[in-house]
Amino acid sequence: MKLYSFPISPNGKRVNVCAAEAGVTLDPAMLDVARGDMRSPEYMALNPMGKAPTLTDGDFTLWESGAIVCYLAQRSDGPLWPREPRELADTLRWLFFCSCHIDPYFTIKARRELPPDEAHTAYAEQQLARFVPIVEKQLTDRPYLRGEFGLGDIVLGCSLELAPLVRYDLGAYPAVRGWIDRLQARESWRAASPPTRAL
Repeated sequence: MKLYSFPISPNGKRVNVCAAEAGVTLDPAMLDVARGDMRSPEYMALNPMGKAPTLTDGDFTLWESGAIVCYLAQRSDGPLWPREPRELADTLRWLFFCSCHIDPYFTIKARRELPPDEAHTAYAEQQLARFVPIVEKQLTDRPYLRGEFGLGDIVLGCSLELAPLVRYDLGAYPAVRGWIDRLQARESWRAASPPTRAL
């Protein structure tokens, strides 16, 4: 399986952490953003979004990091993909939560190529003030979102650890900060280093 990504992609990191946890070996193909790799006809044929990451597995191509981590977790047949329906639904809940209620607002705060939009930034802050406390409450009496480490921790953790980069203060959320520390101490997190092979 080949993973197309670039070094600072948090979505690519999700996939690399998942692969490391699942014992799946990926062949990394590094995209050069400045060179325009993600808008090249060759790459757009793989991913019409022109974004990263993209996974290829033989003649199967998959984009969207949430879908990719689900695919890798299922392929590995390990604990990352629960077999019991309620446990699986709970796992997927946190993936959808991140996609709908965290990532969109972190993206607004991270915009650097556009002029600041104070109204949008203020709205993002309001929404994060509504949703991050849900994560804090979930983590207050457990080490990971579901008690045991899982896909939700990978996906949500790779987003929330970006808080300093997007200038979002986690000072009011000690459980979240402790959780991020635990995630960053995992071997899989440390092993999710930037790929070195060019596209």
